[in-house]
Amino acid sequence: MMSNNSSYKNLLASINELNNKDTLSVYVPSAGNDVSFAPLTVKQQKLLLSSSVDTDFENLSFMNAINSIISTNCKQNVRILTTDKPLIVLQLREHAIGGTLKIEEDDITHEINLSEHITSCKLLDASISDNLEIEHDIIKITCHVPDIATDTKYNKQFTKKVQKPKSKEKLKVTDVIGDIYVSELVKYIQSIIIGEDVVTPGVDVNISDMVNVFESLPMQVSNKLAALVKETRKFEIACLTPESLPEGVSISIDASLFTTE
Repeated sequence: MMSNNSSYKNLLASINELNNKDTLSVYVPSAGNDVSFAPLTVKQQKLLLSSSVDTDFENLSFMNAINSIISTNCKQNVRILTTDKPLIVLQLREHAIGGTLKIEEDDITHEINLSEHITSCKLLDASISDNLEIEHDIIKITCHVPDIATDTKYNKQFTKKVQKPKSKEKLKVTDVIGDIYVSELVKYIQSIIIGEDVVTPGVDVNISDMVNVFESLPMQVSNKLAALVKETRKFEIACLTPESLPEGVSISIDASLFTTE
């Protein structure tokens, strides 16, 4: 039986109109205020579930899907940072599924009052210093917390680099753990300055060349940058470790967040 084409189009138009009108207030930590978002759709849930099948390389396909959904659903012109992502995701999840979240760990079920946890996260200090830089000898690196567009760009470049060109098979995480480490650090680099020479990713060099420059630097630079990154991610980590959970148990940003029982 063929569907009534006119009714089908009218139905889709009505749904799209409803989605455009439906607005959710989401607190964006780096902005310090609520921002209008469109709620998650079934199609977006499908995207998250299907992308979670790619379990290699820190689940980059899933994280890129999250970045894409956040960008698409944000109805205001706001620069969203990677440190904003956990709390935004938890708020979208709460609206879509509800305020209770269950986590399985070592055959024990931990139940989280997600609504209360989100409220407590909004009270945390999410500020980031305007003077993020490290120095070693004559080397100076200015840093920033990457936004989700930059994060996606680096993730795609990394995935492309480690893809086997002939067999189309992907390497295992254990094969490229060093590449993952470097890629995550380089995302935070705004510029590398040595004397009068300044290199800025996206301006002077592409991502691949920036990685080559970084890998040529002394290891002490890597250690200092890793410490800086850890410091800037304190808020992000706090949003994933509710006080009600025992030590060592945290919320994972993965497909399980977007399914019911």
